[in-house]
Amino acid sequence: MLMEALEAISSKSTKAKKAIVDALGMPVLIGAVVAPSKEGMHEEGGQALQLHATKTLANICGGMSALILYLGELSQSPRLAAPVTDTIGALAYSLMVFNQNDDEESFDATKIESILLMLLKPRDDKLIHERLLEAMASLYGNAYLSETIDQPEAKRVLIGLITMANGDAQEYLILSLTRLCTEGVSVWEALGKREGIQLLISSPGLSSEQHQEYAVEMLAILTEQVDDSKWAITAAGGIPPLIHLLEVGSQKAREDAAHILWNLCCHSDDIRACVESAGAIPALLSLLKNGGTKGQEASARALTKLIKTADSATLHQLLALLLGEPPRSKADVIKVLGHVLSMASHVDLVNKGAAANKGLMSLVQVLNSSNENAQEYAASVLADLFSTRHDICDSLATDEVVNSCMKLLTSKTQGIATQSARALGALSRPTRTKTTNKMSCIVEGDVRPLINLAKTSSIDSAETAMDALANLLSDPQIAAEALAEDVVSAITRVLGQGSLEGKRSASRALHQLLKHFPVGDVLTGSTQFQFAVQAVVDSLNAMDMDGYDAADALEVVSLLSRMKHGMNSMYPPWSANPSSLKPLVHCLCEGPPSVQDKAVEILSRLCGDQPVVLSDLLVSNSRSVGALANRMMNSSSLEVRVGGIAMLICAAKEHRIWSMDALEASGYLKPLIYVLVDMIKQNSSYFSPEIEVRTLRGFRDGSAFRDGDDFDIPDPATVLGGTAALWLLSIISSFHPKNKINVMDAGGLGVLSDKLARYTSNPEVGYTAGFLLYHCFKLYMCLANDHLNYGPCFCFLLITKLMNFCKFHGLNFKDAGPCAERSFDTRNNLLSYDTNKLLMGEAGALDALTKYLSLSPQDIVEATISELLRILFSNPDLVRYDAAYSCVNQLIAVLHLGSRSAKLSAARALSELFDAENIRDSEVSMQAIQPLADMLNTASESELQAALSALIKLTSENNAKAAMLAEVEGNPLESLCKILSTSATLELKSDAAELCYVLFGNSKFREMPIASDCIEPLISLMQSDKEISVESGVCAFERLLDDERQAEILSAHDVVGLLVGLVSGSNDRLIEASICTLIKLGKDRTPLKLDMVNAGIFENCLELLPTASNSLCSTIAELFRILTNSSAIAKSSAAAKILEPLFTVLLRRDFGLWGQHSALQSLVNVLEKPQSLATLKLTPSQVIEPLISFLESPSQAIQQLGTELLSHLLAQEHFKQDITTKNAVVPLVQLAGIGILNLQQTAIKALENISLSWPKAVADEGGIFELSKVIIQDDPQPSDALWESAAVVLSNLLHSNADYYFKVPIVVLIKMLHSTLESTITVALNALIVQEKTDASSAEQMAEAGAIDALLDLLRSHQCEEASGKLLEALFNNTQVRGMKASKYAIAPLAQYLLDPQTRSQTGRLLAALALGDLSQHEGLARASYSVSACQALVRLLEDQPTEEMKMVAICALQNFVIRSRTNRRAVAEAGGILVIQELLLTPYPEVAAQAALLIKFLFSNHTLQEYVSNELVRSLTAALEKELWSTATFNEEVLRTIHVIFANFHKLHVSEATTLCIPHLVAALKSGSESAQDSVLITLCLLKQSWSSMPVDVSKSQAMVAAEAIPILQMLMKTCPPNFHERIESLLSCLPGCLTVTIKRANNLKQAVGGTNAFCRLNIGNGPARQTKVVNHSTSPEWKEGFTWAFDVPPKGQKLHILCKSKSTFGKSTLGRVTIQIDKVVTEGIYSGLFSLSQDGSKDGSSRTLEIEITWSNRSDESV
Repeated sequence: MLMEALEAISSKSTKAKKAIVDALGMPVLIGAVVAPSKEGMHEEGGQALQLHATKTLANICGGMSALILYLGELSQSPRLAAPVTDTIGALAYSLMVFNQNDDEESFDATKIESILLMLLKPRDDKLIHERLLEAMASLYGNAYLSETIDQPEAKRVLIGLITMANGDAQEYLILSLTRLCTEGVSVWEALGKREGIQLLISSPGLSSEQHQEYAVEMLAILTEQVDDSKWAITAAGGIPPLIHLLEVGSQKAREDAAHILWNLCCHSDDIRACVESAGAIPALLSLLKNGGTKGQEASARALTKLIKTADSATLHQLLALLLGEPPRSKADVIKVLGHVLSMASHVDLVNKGAAANKGLMSLVQVLNSSNENAQEYAASVLADLFSTRHDICDSLATDEVVNSCMKLLTSKTQGIATQSARALGALSRPTRTKTTNKMSCIVEGDVRPLINLAKTSSIDSAETAMDALANLLSDPQIAAEALAEDVVSAITRVLGQGSLEGKRSASRALHQLLKHFPVGDVLTGSTQFQFAVQAVVDSLNAMDMDGYDAADALEVVSLLSRMKHGMNSMYPPWSANPSSLKPLVHCLCEGPPSVQDKAVEILSRLCGDQPVVLSDLLVSNSRSVGALANRMMNSSSLEVRVGGIAMLICAAKEHRIWSMDALEASGYLKPLIYVLVDMIKQNSSYFSPEIEVRTLRGFRDGSAFRDGDDFDIPDPATVLGGTAALWLLSIISSFHPKNKINVMDAGGLGVLSDKLARYTSNPEVGYTAGFLLYHCFKLYMCLANDHLNYGPCFCFLLITKLMNFCKFHGLNFKDAGPCAERSFDTRNNLLSYDTNKLLMGEAGALDALTKYLSLSPQDIVEATISELLRILFSNPDLVRYDAAYSCVNQLIAVLHLGSRSAKLSAARALSELFDAENIRDSEVSMQAIQPLADMLNTASESELQAALSALIKLTSENNAKAAMLAEVEGNPLESLCKILSTSATLELKSDAAELCYVLFGNSKFREMPIASDCIEPLISLMQSDKEISVESGVCAFERLLDDERQAEILSAHDVVGLLVGLVSGSNDRLIEASICTLIKLGKDRTPLKLDMVNAGIFENCLELLPTASNSLCSTIAELFRILTNSSAIAKSSAAAKILEPLFTVLLRRDFGLWGQHSALQSLVNVLEKPQSLATLKLTPSQVIEPLISFLESPSQAIQQLGTELLSHLLAQEHFKQDITTKNAVVPLVQLAGIGILNLQQTAIKALENISLSWPKAVADEGGIFELSKVIIQDDPQPSDALWESAAVVLSNLLHSNADYYFKVPIVVLIKMLHSTLESTITVALNALIVQEKTDASSAEQMAEAGAIDALLDLLRSHQCEEASGKLLEALFNNTQVRGMKASKYAIAPLAQYLLDPQTRSQTGRLLAALALGDLSQHEGLARASYSVSACQALVRLLEDQPTEEMKMVAICALQNFVIRSRTNRRAVAEAGGILVIQELLLTPYPEVAAQAALLIKFLFSNHTLQEYVSNELVRSLTAALEKELWSTATFNEEVLRTIHVIFANFHKLHVSEATTLCIPHLVAALKSGSESAQDSVLITLCLLKQSWSSMPVDVSKSQAMVAAEAIPILQMLMKTCPPNFHERIESLLSCLPGCLTVTIKRANNLKQAVGGTNAFCRLNIGNGPARQTKVVNHSTSPEWKEGFTWAFDVPPKGQKLHILCKSKSTFGKSTLGRVTIQIDKVVTEGIYSGLFSLSQDGSKDGSSRTLEIEITWSNRSDESV
């Protein structure tokens, strides 16, 4: 305790530290640290002493680090206050217990290491030497300190060796340690290399186990670090001792020896051979059998390195270990067995009966065991074996082996399932020899666990399972079952999350499935399909291009990429991430020919879908073009050659120069030209014109005829070789003149002439072949331009054929040459008058023109008719003709198929037609959307203007048609963005913006990335001078900002000032669109809102408000709402300006609900700021009257805002007191009871303020009832804020008038007790207390309504403790309430309240104790289990020295608890209650002492607490008697009764000293006490008397002597007490020791006949010696007055007093007479006296002789007379 105290004060006081040092306490503390080790104190006390002393030293020195340095330096000091051994010992202990957490800064242990090394010198004092070694061992063994030291493990072991060694060896090792620490050498060099090895080798043979362990551990360190040490050990003959140590050494030595042997075997085969020849294998097998866990592991490692052949003996030993009892863990045995089996021959492994086969099958049997650890290792070993020994798999794929593995797939241990799957995968791996039904033992359902493992386990386990599945899926039956079990999910999981190896397995598995089933059956969804392709392609990155893995993966990709159109996907699987195709390009450039070909097959399919992506990918690798050219020339596959050509065309389309340069650089350009020409030639020989090309995209619209870079990319899947070669040759020829020469040198012109001749020979060549004719002709003309000798006549015939072809198919031939055109001349000037238009219409021109259009006239005619129709439909009357409706179809057809000029006219005509609502809304008009959208891609402003105008009219008022624009081919928004971004006219841009307005009404367009590109062009349009353009731009913006992402983008542009400036003027649409844009832009963007305010938006809007329409006013109000949502703006002076205008707007009659809502919300936002309220100039009546009308609005939201605004206004005192406010009470009360939470909350919030000023009005309008409903409302459940607000209003009403107490239901008042406001709780408590006092029956109602729980909660939270306690006590004072279930559960909370240290209210504690006292009166509650805590709490209350009143309450409550339950008695005792009550016995307050005594009596009324009864208890009761006697001269009867009960129940106390000391006080109580007290004392004394016979004699005698003091009192009581006392008194008197005193006073008439009388008396009692009086001479009436006393331990019952009176004379003695007296009576009477007649023999004179005698019985002896 002293050392602990020193630690405490030294940690807190600097002065204390100095005082300890000044008092030379440091040496004492150092001595205390080492004292336990010196004196052999190894128990906890010694350890505590060391620890406290060390911490005290650390406190003084400033931390453990400082202490260690201090002790190190002190140990070097020449003047030591403490012995150096003690200092070093303390240092050793400090180093041992050092913890880095003890110091904030890290400690460099090398300093202390240097000190210890310096001290470690040869010394005479052995003890100092030992202490230094202990210190160094502690230093190197400390995990924290050793971190800063080099090679701590080696140094620790060296210290151990030094400790064990002696003599020269010890000095050598000390020198080694010194070198290791100071010279920075390795441990190998420090030990002297081979010399040190020799020293260590000799140690294993020593007798000390610890020495052996250190030596072997050092050898293990050396073999781990230095290779030369392994040879040194071998050369020094160290192997045999190590093997011997394996057999006889300690467990640690055996483990290290096995580890050393493993290191030796790993280093060299020669050393391994030495170890084997030395007989290590049997020793290691023995260690494997009998060693510990680490020993078994080390021996297993060594054996796997040592065993190189699978001999039968070793296998049998391992099988014995595997199947035998030891070792318990079979894991290491299984590892070794697996290693041995891996070296067995094929014959031994597969032939039954062979040792190797037995071993293998034993491992299979282990799979069926119940040992999960062994199962996992066995499965792992089998998997390794099957993986390395492919030669045995076919033979061992039996039912027994496979089924054992399959069963473990369902194991709950993931490791077991994984290893089993690995074994199964290795076993099922395909081999070169085709073995039929290799997996025939796998039946239906067996593959399901494997699939589950791949789907649900960790990814490593899933990969293992996938490897097995990839092998098994080669079987069609297994594949079908796996597909049904959704194996594809497992495959995609591994593809997505797995490692390279896992992805390979998944790719193989997918390949197997695709071999058996269609792609659509395997990959059922577009997402799954795309993911699978992408994942397999990604896996190519890490694959070897020359291996089978890459080829298999490409095969999978090839299979999948062919099916892209069958998977409901609009785009190829890699369209989302084009960069994912780079592995395919890498395969093309770096792979072998087979891989290159497969890559070309796959990539070529991108030519038609994603040409730009493909061309960019090819450009990214400089070798791609050369590789393509190489494969085109050398591949035997037509698909590869065509695909390569298509890819080159694709590259040339986007990167023409680069592609041609790359071809030239590769050296393949000229050979490629020859190959292409040859392909065209061969193609012409074998195929007819109709099958050379199959429906090429782009021809129908003429796009295939474009010059330059505008050509379409051919799809290699639909193009034959000659066609593709023709296109590529055209590109090459057009690039450079020398290429044309190379083509001609290769015979290209002649080949083309032959092909064209074949086409022209057929006058009705098909549509498809005709297009090929175009290409042939173009290439031919390209080549022939410089060589006219190639036949102009032929060219003329060819051109004629082309013209006929164009006429036949209705194509525009302007790119190919002049074509015959027929014109249809119409005088447009005749149609400039509406009269002429009507005349034509009435004459049937519309029907005629429509019919003519249906005949597909030539282009010029078609265009002219369309223009004529446009002119006619410019008359609105003609649009209403029935014939106009018929024109729509034909005009739409022109849009689809007509020439550009015809399309332009058709679009203009449709624009006029769409002015008619019936046409605009017709179904047929929807067909115009696609062609009109296509026209947006043209470069002609007139066409754009026409298309835009038609589309705007068609879609602006029809959402369905606007939505169709999102479904058209292409993206019209891109075209519009392009228009807006160009230098087009403002009118065109305006129309584009107007159509953007339509498109942005659809979320699909708003979400497109291109939508963001429209922002800047629209901003530019808004900055133009033309109002219509500004209006269109703003309207488009307003729609675009419905997408939050776009709004976020726009927020980065500085457009606020521009938009604010537009909020002015008279253009309502522009103003409203500008405001709506600002609204959407300002949402949740406070900086932009501030910019709007600074730009003057408030001023602009307020200027518009007076004359604005209701719609515009609503929009302005909404803007105000958005702006004032910002607290900074709402508090500004600018916001305060909107108050009065908004109140004015709210007075408008037709102002809509939306506007009302926005205006009210704006007002709320502003007026909830106190500073804004102060600026309001309107009178209360001007504000509140209109608000009252909003309280009755049909819109709940408006009602809520109205009430919320009213509540803010009522925060002002003048609003609160205004008479107008009273008018709001009725609607507010109605809203409070409406049952809609939001409305209720705002209404009741307003009532909070009103109830303070107009409480009576609220109450009179039914406020109490409605508010009460809210408080007890369950459905819907009110929020905490709403409930609290209702409670506040109700409390305000109750506070205003106590008469309302009885109008509020009890249940409501109780609910109010749960309020968080103390004022509310106080009012509710007051009301409940008044009701309980007024109506006693209300207590039961309160309890049933949950009052008890609520009041207990208040006590627990220390709220309104006094009032809560008062009401709680009143409730528990009710008998009916005590019988309720809630009362039972109140005991524990009340107890907890008393125990709570935060309970400060003494009144609350008193009331809680009273409540417990009330509860204790109920027998059932007093017996409840909760009463234990009550007892503990009451005892704790008594311990806290409470008031006397509280003591009385607590004691009385405890009396009730303990009298009914033994458990409670024990609880009181265990809580220390007995000692507390004993102390209360001595209180100066008699009532408290009496109740304390009564409580003790109840506690010890039986033997429940017999272990707690003690002498101290008796002493306390005795002290209580003594105290009261001294203070009041009275006795506490309860104390006396308690003493009796204790003595009656616990007889063991009778013999105690305390009992003996108590008896005098009992005697005193017998003397001075009341009759009742006397009765208790008599009973107690009689009880004690009965024990005297069984007590030790000295104790019983002592008690009897003390009790004898009561003899006079007892004798007196015999005379005065009631008769019922007599028996007990007599019983006591009959056993109490006392003194019998006989006083001989005088004698009378002792005359003698002869002589004088010299009388004396002789007295005799029983057999005792006689007593004799003095002789009185010469007197016949002598006076003796002499007394004699006899002491008796027990009253002399039945004995007699014999007195003989004689006379002494000269002649002798003569008898004068005698008397005999029975002395029993004197014991009870106390005194017996009188004249006794002396009987005399032969009396001669007959006179009577008398003797006056007095006999007394008392507790003390009188002086002898």
